[in-house]
Amino acid sequence: MRFPLSSLVAGVAASLVAAACPAGEQVCGTVADAFVAEELGLRREWIVQVPFNTSATQLEQVTVADGIVIAAAGDGSLHGIAAPVAPAADAAAPLGQPAPGTILWSYFPSRGDGSQRPPTVGSGIVVIAGDLAAVGIDLLSGRTLWHQPLPSPAVAAAVINGDWVYVPIEGGRLVRLAVNPYREPAVQTVLEKKPAKQESDSTRPDAAAGSSVSRISGEKVRPLLLSTHGSLVLPPLPLKDGVLWCTTTGLLTWLTPALPEWVRKEFSLGKPPAGRPLIVSTDSGTVIYLASNSGPAASDVVRIDLLPTGLVFAWREPLDDAVAGGATRSGDMILVPLATGGMTALAATDGRRLWTHPRHMQLLTVTSGRLWCIDDMGRLATLDPADGHRLQQFCLTPFRVPVVNDTTDRLILASPGGIIASLAPRGEQ
Repeated sequence: MRFPLSSLVAGVAASLVAAACPAGEQVCGTVADAFVAEELGLRREWIVQVPFNTSATQLEQVTVADGIVIAAAGDGSLHGIAAPVAPAADAAAPLGQPAPGTILWSYFPSRGDGSQRPPTVGSGIVVIAGDLAAVGIDLLSGRTLWHQPLPSPAVAAAVINGDWVYVPIEGGRLVRLAVNPYREPAVQTVLEKKPAKQESDSTRPDAAAGSSVSRISGEKVRPLLLSTHGSLVLPPLPLKDGVLWCTTTGLLTWLTPALPEWVRKEFSLGKPPAGRPLIVSTDSGTVIYLASNSGPAASDVVRIDLLPTGLVFAWREPLDDAVAGGATRSGDMILVPLATGGMTALAATDGRRLWTHPRHMQLLTVTSGRLWCIDDMGRLATLDPADGHRLQQFCLTPFRVPVVNDTTDRLILASPGGIIASLAPRGEQ
């Protein structure tokens, strides 16, 4: 009898994980067990032991991106794990590509860079912003591509959009860096100089550059300092060709490069959002959902449409509870976490309230037709997205590190000792 190479690799990987498990961390009988996962309509895609000194530190955070999962340990090290680029059926990785679950690289930051923010993935690189510098490393090899000192400590994770990296720093500013500092732009673009009275504000994008942003081949593209007109309440987000952010005063701003000067479109919320804005691309265009607290037991969920004229208000839905984070999308629903621990679902089109789950639920991901959450007892629980009622519950031991994944359709489980498992929808066999 012949077995597929992928099955043999998975079996060997599972054996290695079992042998390398830290004391007290067992996979057998948990949701990460391949047989248990099958019963739940999932398929264990891969399982791996992250290579760090488990006797000296623990796994603290896991970042999920398209094509890679990055594990961050307490000693500051980062470890890249190969993942599928898009949802795929049960098939081996293409020839020449690392198999899902492969440890691609381990990165150990320089002590001189200070503390670091969560990594950001995009455009083939991983960017780590810290107190003193931002570092860009290759997505597949982990090789350091560039090291850029920062004028002030980074206050949040960087954002990558196309050829540019935006790092939020102290003082209400963004530093724009090139993904490849030596790549010559395909189109020559020049920012026109402004009158002398406007050039005095060195934080304005048009004044901070004051010269060409295109560079001849071989000349390094210099960082560009941008003003956010206030302190950021949340990390910025990529939006079309530019970047979106919100200040502590509730000023939502979308900044895009253009000639002769950059285009800045703003929308005043009146109060800061309680969590990260949710950006959704639809057939009719791009929409933004935000939740803001208006009191200890009251909040609003707002939809803003991105139109050629700017950021336009679409609807507002008041809630009789405060919110405790950003919204998440599930099909035609918007899921909003409540301060009391519950969750409410709104219709994405008009904001109608569909259902509310009263008990504490931390949403991890949406996959296999269910909402996968952590309940108030620290158990893994599933909810029916149709009406919000509880379907199942499971013991999470030893996978006590919550991994929120709103990027792919995988359920990622992680333990403090560094065991990480990826569960995919089983689909048709």
